[in-house]
Amino acid sequence: MSTPTPPTAASWDVAHVLAEPTRRQIYAVVRRARRPLTRDEVAHDTGVNRRLTAFHLDRLAGAGLLDTDYARPEGRSGGPGAGRPAKRYVATEVELDLTDPPRHYEFAARLLAQAIVTGPSDAVTSSMTVARREGERAGSLRRPAGRSSVQRNRAAIVDALTDLGYEPSPQDEATLRLRNCPFRTVADVAPSLVCGMNCELVSGLIEGLGMDRARVKLDPAPPNCCLTVAVPR
Repeated sequence: MSTPTPPTAASWDVAHVLAEPTRRQIYAVVRRARRPLTRDEVAHDTGVNRRLTAFHLDRLAGAGLLDTDYARPEGRSGGPGAGRPAKRYVATEVELDLTDPPRHYEFAARLLAQAIVTGPSDAVTSSMTVARREGERAGSLRRPAGRSSVQRNRAAIVDALTDLGYEPSPQDEATLRLRNCPFRTVADVAPSLVCGMNCELVSGLIEGLGMDRARVKLDPAPPNCCLTVAVPR
């Protein structure tokens, strides 16, 4: 059995940068945006003052977590009155031993191990069954109280998916797209198996939340996860 590779010095440096709570909040806002943001936009979204926001953004950029560029406000191409180009920040694609968002490889391994024990003669079918059952169990622990509404359902689904390591993001008014796969490295080896398990896990999760009308769809759009979720009313 091979020995796990220890985190590099660079990984620990990045972990140190993200250890500061305000900086981690700012990084999360930029990462979720999936587009370049200015200092003012980040300050508005976090409620942190502009000067402190700029300080943290530059620390994150210095650690390699953010890329930067400059652009004038939309609609101002240049010339007198166009203003100075604003510095913008966008999250880089990084993979660390200490990861954000978290990767749940132990969880994936547990699901696969249960599947093999439960149905060794047809491990693929068994994997799907186990994933859906585990999703239902996780959802039942987070089932929201109160009257059903699109807003309540969306909030409950987002919270539950986030707890499992997904990054749900609105695709349109009624649909969420999962921006990442918590089992990405495993998916690189067996994409059809892991994508199928993802679909069953999320379907089971939403059923466990008491929302059996939600539609979970395999809709690959790299580098995002393979799933979209239609939020039930």
